Amino acid sequence: MEHVIVFGLKKKSVRLLALLFLIDCIFVLLHGIYKLHLISNPLFSIERELGYAEVFQYIKELSIMLLLLKLARNRKQIIFFAWSLLFLYFLLDDSFQIHENLGSFLAHYLEFQPMFYLRAQDFGELSVSMFFGVLLFSFIGGGYLFSDSKAKQVSKYLFILVMYLAFFGVFVDMLHIAIPWGKSIWGLIEDAGEMVVMSIIVWYVYKQEQTPSESIIDQKNV
Repeated sequence: MEHVIVFGLKKKSVRLLALLFLIDCIFVLLHGIYKLHLISNPLFSIERELGYAEVFQYIKELSIMLLLLKLARNRKQIIFFAWSLLFLYFLLDDSFQIHENLGSFLAHYLEFQPMFYLRAQDFGELSVSMFFGVLLFSFIGGGYLFSDSKAKQVSKYLFILVMYLAFFGVFVDMLHIAIPWGKSIWGLIEDAGEMVVMSIIVWYVYKQEQTPSESIIDQKNV
């Protein structure tokens, strides 16, 4: 019975991951068609604020947050609640452009100067992202100390995935701004990379959230 449940869980989670990847690929394809001027609706661009692809990202972030909250309740581990706050921030930041707006204010207020081919606002945005990053990861780190071994293992994988997300969202974004050539290519790498990594996070958290409930079913049927 246990093997049947595990196989069923793996099959269901793989289907979810495949579906997420398929939708991501469709959005990238539509973005390419838009760039070739074969369609005129700018909402098909993955770089567009409140475009179709970005709204899909909001749905992923909301799903991850809710799954982590459910995981925190089911496993009684505060570390998952801490992780849910990080993805709540991602959702709010993407929806309301928190680091862009606060970064612009901070750059003007502190009179940041452009350097290394980056704008003053870019340094303001980095400062805001670092502030919230340190704040939220401090909470995650505190929760990690009081977690069981399974929760720690899950957190390690989540941390690695979030670092990949930061690579595309911060490092590649800075390259997109600093490098004068290939703007469209860098923008595509940044946004498509974020989409793919977020899909993997949805799949990974979903798989973790499903495991306890499946184990309970198994125990009841033994």
